Amino acid sequence: MLDEIPTIGARAVGYVRVAAGSQSDPRSGLDAQAATIRAFAKAEGIELVGVFEDAGESAHNKRRPGLLALLAAVGEGHTNLIIVPDLTRLARDLGDLLRLMDSFARRGVKLVSVAERRVGAV
Repeated sequence: MLDEIPTIGARAVGYVRVAAGSQSDPRSGLDAQAATIRAFAKAEGIELVGVFEDAGESAHNKRRPGLLALLAAVGEGHTNLIIVPDLTRLARDLGDLLRLMDSFARRGVKLVSVAERRVGAV
């Protein structure tokens, strides 16, 4: 178990993304990513209230509909925990990832990557 994950009172959401060419791969598709997040949340005793998704979107596109909806949920205080299957689903560029993590941290939102088994805060 990851000790830093808020489980009591957590309003957890997931975020999944696939680029256009990856949608047909059952191992890395949206359903598989969402299943990974759900299994992690269940194992950690976290209630998952929703999953935001971007299908066929490049990580370089900062105006992805699912990402914008996630950022709106964060900004409106609807979540305090974001779970991703791995950090590359959120951003491929380290600078972009750090900016997102900083934005989450300033709002008291934790970011958890299942693959990296890390609770993130800048």
